[in-house]
Amino acid sequence: MPDPERHCEGQAGAGAANADSDPDVGRPAQRRRVEVEEVADEEEGGLPRRPWLEDFPGDAGKTFGRGETSFERIRRRKEAAGEALWAPFECQEEWELAEWLVTSGLTQSNIDKFLKLKITQTRTHPSFRSNYLFYKMVDELPGGLASWKVEVFDAVGDEMGEDGKPKRERVELWKRDALDCVRELFENPLFRDHIRYAPEKQYADHAGESHVYNNMWTGNWWWDVQMKLPNDATVAPIILASDKTTLSRMSGDKSAWPVYLTLGNFDQNTRRKPSSHATVLLGYLPVAKLECFSEKKRALEGYRLFHQCMRTLLEPLMAAGRDGVMMTCADGFIRRVFPIIAAYIADHPEQCLVSACQENYCPKCPVSPDKRGEPSVSALKDPARVSEVLNSAAHDDWKPPEFSQWGLRAVEPFWRDFPHCNIFTALTPDILHQLHKGVFKDHLVSWVTKAIPDGDGADEIDKRFMAMPRHSDLRHFKKGISLVSQWTGTEYKNMEKVFLGTMAGAADERVTRAVRAVLDFIYYAHFETHT
Repeated sequence: MPDPERHCEGQAGAGAANADSDPDVGRPAQRRRVEVEEVADEEEGGLPRRPWLEDFPGDAGKTFGRGETSFERIRRRKEAAGEALWAPFECQEEWELAEWLVTSGLTQSNIDKFLKLKITQTRTHPSFRSNYLFYKMVDELPGGLASWKVEVFDAVGDEMGEDGKPKRERVELWKRDALDCVRELFENPLFRDHIRYAPEKQYADHAGESHVYNNMWTGNWWWDVQMKLPNDATVAPIILASDKTTLSRMSGDKSAWPVYLTLGNFDQNTRRKPSSHATVLLGYLPVAKLECFSEKKRALEGYRLFHQCMRTLLEPLMAAGRDGVMMTCADGFIRRVFPIIAAYIADHPEQCLVSACQENYCPKCPVSPDKRGEPSVSALKDPARVSEVLNSAAHDDWKPPEFSQWGLRAVEPFWRDFPHCNIFTALTPDILHQLHKGVFKDHLVSWVTKAIPDGDGADEIDKRFMAMPRHSDLRHFKKGISLVSQWTGTEYKNMEKVFLGTMAGAADERVTRAVRAVLDFIYYAHFETHT
């Protein structure tokens, strides 16, 4: 073990003073006490501050000379065009003012008011005099590599129109080139100190028996994929996320379906910070009503449209994940990058949509709906076998028995031909819907309520929540929890903090132990580091 770190809080004796700046020069020097602080070798919780590392054998992340980053390319183009570095702004001071206006959180109307103040126009003299002119200059700034495009799909339904011809519906897929988005993230020098190019294993002990998992490069997935690629390959784990969102409820009936992309190469603290811009918007999937199809076929055609659009959206990554592509990275070096789909973040309905199964089935394993929740072990689905079953269902008259056993839908999955992609391991746990809502609210609270003997369990739980002492760090449910109409993640977490204490003694001791075990698991699931 390394020796304990020691922090010196001061220096013995005063240093040489500057006679011009120190008014106390000539006075006797005062000695500062030297304090030595013992710093533990382990963090709170037992994990070492510096884990033992095992590097990947081989040349993973090998460099092929130096390249030009996006910032360097912008600078070269500006110099070649004879433009100032701060263009379209006049100077560095104006650039700093513009940066503050964009990042300050001011509304556009308040920005307009600020720019039209007399003191702003007479003393600051910005070259932009209104919010319109300001954002017009902002739009002139250099953009990223990936530009927006639209691809139109023409859905031909089975319903007939008044002219006797099948009805049609035009749907639009707005997208950016996925490979350009990866390149844009990879070569951004702002991520220079927050990116990794090779996997590694971390251990909590010298013997290497306790594996530490935190960032993606410490996991088994990256290590195993790296073993299948050429020796000099650099893996770019693609993390996708999608969430169909309703934009207006009262009127308009407008929805958006964004798809986001980020990389597992980034440190998790950087990747999850919105201000770091480590996650980019890849595209908008069409939210179509598909009224050109009959009600019987409408849902299935919607599933097929989703997979067709996702395949179109991610198609540039297919060849790159198979053969690799040279990219300039954040540190200025060129590497052979293999972008591979590693994770897909979605709620349960979209997980079932991605894995091409019905929503009452598990999107990851072949367990039957009536066995879900039972204490049994089920292996994950095999993507190759699922693809075979779906292919037979889509093109043959005969459907294999697994089609109904696994609750599959007759679609052509977008992930089928992507190299080294196992969509069933890529689907991540949905803590909000599966733990907070599913396990805690829908199951645990209802189960405990029914387990309370002699009377109305819901009323007893409400009384205990109302009698809970107030505390600044805890929410007080003054009317109990049975009347809560809007359950959000915040409500779930606030209830979980005190639920064990409120129900203790109200039911059998075995119920209390079960509640404690479930809540412990929920809190363990939130840990950023696991062993």
